Amino acid sequence: MKAETSFGKITNRLLLGMGAQDRLLLWPHFSRCPLPVNTYLERTGLRPGNIYFIESGVVSSLEVGDSRDPIEVGVVGREGMIGAGAIANLIPQRDAFVQIEGEALSIDVKDFQESVRSSPVLRVYMSRYIQAQMVQISLAASAAVRASVQQRLARKLLMYRDRTDTDEIALTHASMSLMLGVRRATVTNAVHNLEANGFIWARRGLIIFRDRVAMEAYCGRFYGVAETRYAEIMHQAPLPAVLRSG
Repeated sequence: MKAETSFGKITNRLLLGMGAQDRLLLWPHFSRCPLPVNTYLERTGLRPGNIYFIESGVVSSLEVGDSRDPIEVGVVGREGMIGAGAIANLIPQRDAFVQIEGEALSIDVKDFQESVRSSPVLRVYMSRYIQAQMVQISLAASAAVRASVQQRLARKLLMYRDRTDTDEIALTHASMSLMLGVRRATVTNAVHNLEANGFIWARRGLIIFRDRVAMEAYCGRFYGVAETRYAEIMHQAPLPAVLRSG
């Protein structure tokens, strides 16, 4: 599903899912911007200047309580945005870090806040998105305790695949180490395990999907719940498995 606007084809599911009147509030303030890999869109403890509705690419939400060893606690793609805390004028408590390059529609924080203040419907809609993000974070915490490293990596790769629509994902071992909060040697072993099961091929700086369906089955209950709950919370129908992006 895509919408034609003065910015081209819009793919962000939050924007597509909101009411037409609320989109009209936001449109005049948007500008399209690139998201280069390794760029920070938010930093812990610093007020952001802009809100980003992700159009393509993948952004990691990083917990940096221990600055020496940040860990990915959430993933945002075209189903979401960076900066939702601005609804309540909150200072970010996590970093937002671009893992896969892409594009976003950017809006000044003050313009976004004014739009939210002027529309109770928009405020409720964006609050639902915050709840959906909290569900993803809580399920990630559950997987960190109950799933094997191999299952956790498979889960993360599926989530990245959902947001990129390609079977070839540019990820280094350093990136995957950040995703899982483990040493690179542990990532190497996990990648080899997934390769041995026929789920992926691994090349230098690249993960290639071979059998997505089998990898979903391997993840079991650790993948798919956040995707379904996103759809329920945002009042959207779940996408087909191949196109899931929650």
